[in-house]
Amino acid sequence: MSDEGEAIVELLHEILGDDKQHYESKGQISFDCPVCASEKGLENGDGKGNLEINYIRGVYKCWACGETYGTQGPLGRLIDQFGTKQQKKIFNLLRPQEEVEREKPKFLLRLPEGYTKFKDSNPIFIPHKEAINYLKSRGISDEQIEMYDIGYTVKGDYSFRIIVPSYDSTGKLNYFVGRAWTKKKMKYKNPAVPKDEIIFNESRIDWTKDVFLCEGAFDAFFLPNSIAMLGKHLSDLLFSKLYDLCEGYIHICLDGDAWDDAVKLYKTLNGGKLYNKIKILKLPKDKDVCELKGDIQNYYYELD
Repeated sequence: MSDEGEAIVELLHEILGDDKQHYESKGQISFDCPVCASEKGLENGDGKGNLEINYIRGVYKCWACGETYGTQGPLGRLIDQFGTKQQKKIFNLLRPQEEVEREKPKFLLRLPEGYTKFKDSNPIFIPHKEAINYLKSRGISDEQIEMYDIGYTVKGDYSFRIIVPSYDSTGKLNYFVGRAWTKKKMKYKNPAVPKDEIIFNESRIDWTKDVFLCEGAFDAFFLPNSIAMLGKHLSDLLFSKLYDLCEGYIHICLDGDAWDDAVKLYKTLNGGKLYNKIKILKLPKDKDVCELKGDIQNYYYELD
């Protein structure tokens, strides 16, 4: 192994803990995936070692959540998400040039093949009916469907999924969520865009007002001026935006089974110019935000 390889492996151990397997000849090493562990509420990993890294090629992928949560791509992206500022600086000095080039955007994100807004679809088309019935079962109204440009597709890689687009502050598509309405499909399929590099539906945020943070796109439909974090964790980008731009209160509205994550988020945000501007909801463990249909007033909680 080269000196650079040894240094990268040492850095990975600092960030991700003990490896599960390591093939030095191939530059291939595996760890417990921090995203999988977080989704399961485990602080010390899940023991499965699904996160594989090739430090020679400078790429990584979680074989369990790579497609669902975008846990794949250039290794620098993983370091940016989970490493400290000092660790990022060290990695930038070590990483191979081809990995640097690989991080440059190489495609223009587009909505999935066959994406159709419900208002432009034939209401007697069977998939249209099935998708609408699913949305209604989640309490989503016709007004919300039109407001958020919710559509669906029966074609290509995202077939038989409801599509919820996201647009950045300039109105440019920056992400979308694909949610299957049939049990025969994997529940979620999202584009390979790093979630920590976008703010979901930033075009709809009024930074002069209170902001509501939630986990998923479907939760955000039931909260005013809301941001779906697409998970339980706050990205550096979203933290910076909230800290620099938010003039109102920030309301943390995570699902009932994510109370510990909500408290961590509260402690992260409740400092500096945001001190005493953070509010938190504590939901029953079997409830999520979208089940409350906006009736959240009775769930605010005062932390010591």
